Amino acid sequence: MTHAFADMLADPAEYLPAAPQPRASTPLSTPTSTSAAPPANLAEQIEHVAQYVATRGFVFDPWQIAAFITAVRTKPFVILAGISGTGKTKLPRLVAEATGAKCITIPVRPDWTDSSDLIGFERLDGSFQPGELLRVARQAQEHPEQQFFFVLDEMNIARVEYYLAEVLSHLENRSPDSDGRVMSDPLAPQLIDSAANEWAQVRLPDNLCLVGSVNMDETTYGFSKKVLDRAFVIEFSQVDLSAVKPANGQSVQSPQWESSHWKARALSLSSHPDCDTEAVASIIETLTEVNGILEQGQLQFGYRVRDEITMFCLAAKDCADLFATSDSGTVDPLDLAIAMKVLPRVQGGGATIRNVLDGLHVWASPSSEEEAHGLPSGNDSQYPFCADRLELMLRRLQETGFTNFWL
Repeated sequence: MTHAFADMLADPAEYLPAAPQPRASTPLSTPTSTSAAPPANLAEQIEHVAQYVATRGFVFDPWQIAAFITAVRTKPFVILAGISGTGKTKLPRLVAEATGAKCITIPVRPDWTDSSDLIGFERLDGSFQPGELLRVARQAQEHPEQQFFFVLDEMNIARVEYYLAEVLSHLENRSPDSDGRVMSDPLAPQLIDSAANEWAQVRLPDNLCLVGSVNMDETTYGFSKKVLDRAFVIEFSQVDLSAVKPANGQSVQSPQWESSHWKARALSLSSHPDCDTEAVASIIETLTEVNGILEQGQLQFGYRVRDEITMFCLAAKDCADLFATSDSGTVDPLDLAIAMKVLPRVQGGGATIRNVLDGLHVWASPSSEEEAHGLPSGNDSQYPFCADRLELMLRRLQETGFTNFWL
C-alpha cells in the first residue's frame, strides 16, 4: 500500500484552538506614580492589620505580621516557609484585604521547568500566549495606585531556579524611570521587535510583590543561594495549638493603603537617606562579625545581603513596638533578619560546618561558651532567634551527620 503526502503543509490555524485576540488597541503607558508619602502613623495602621487578621480567626504572632510588611517594604520578594497548615498562603491575602491591595494566588506545578507558565510562550501559529505573572504585572503597571501580591503557592514543588530564573534577574535590575517609578526591564524582551507589542513593554513595577509559600519536606526541592540571597525567608513552624481566635465576623476598619506606603525607601544602602548613621554602622559591624565566622566554610555573603538586612532593620523602626511575640516578648529585627537571610545558607556536614555552627552559636549566645567551660552565665541569648535555630541545626548535625536550616 502506498501513501500519498500532501503537496502543501497544513496551516496550524486549521487544527489549533483559536488564539486569544488582543484587546482593543490601548497603548500601555507607565503612569506617574502616586506622590503620597508613607503614613506617619504606620505602626498604628499595621496594628489595625493585625486586628483584622485576628477577627478572621487566624493565629499569627505580632512579629510575623510586622516582619512580612517590613520585608515587602524592603524588597518585593518574600518566602513564607514552615510546616503545613500555619496560614502561610493566607497571610498575604489577609494583609491585602486589610490594606486594599490585590492578591493573586497561583499554584505551582511539579512540571514547571521554565518560565513559560509565568511569562508566556509563542504558540505554533506565531501568536504569543502571556503567562500568569505577565498578566498581573500588566495590571499592576496600569494601576500604580494599588499594591499587588503575586503568590506562588507550594513554590518549591518544582525547582525554583528553573522557572523563576529570568524573573529573579529582572528583580535585581530594577531602576527608577522618568516618572520616578521603579521598574525592571521588559519581562518578555523577545516581543519588542515582533507584532505582539501588547505585552512587549510589560515590566515588574514597584507596586508588585512576589510571595512564595513553601513546605520543606522530602517531597519538595531546596533553594540555591541565588534564591536565598534575593528573598526574605519568614518561617512559620512554632505553633500553639491551644491558641484559638474565634472569627467574630466583624470587620475592623483599616485605612486603605496607597501603593506608595509599600515602597522601599531605596534600592541599595548607599542611596538610603540613613546610610551614614550610627545605627547603620552598628548593624554592619555585627554583620562583619557574622561574615568572619561564615568564611571558615566559604559561606560568607555579599553586599546585597548586607544592604537588605540593614534596610530591613531601618524599615522596622516604623513599627518597632509590633516586633513582639504573642506573650509580649520583644523581637530584635536584626536577630530576625540574620535568621531570615543568613542561616538558610548554612547546610552540609563534616568538621567545617560544625566549626561554623559552633562559632555562630557562641556569637548568638555568648553564655554557651561560658557554660562549655563550666563558668556561670546568664540564661538570655544575645540573638535568641538565631540561637534557637543554631541549636537545632547543631543537634541535627550530631544525630544525622548532616544539617540545614529547614525543619
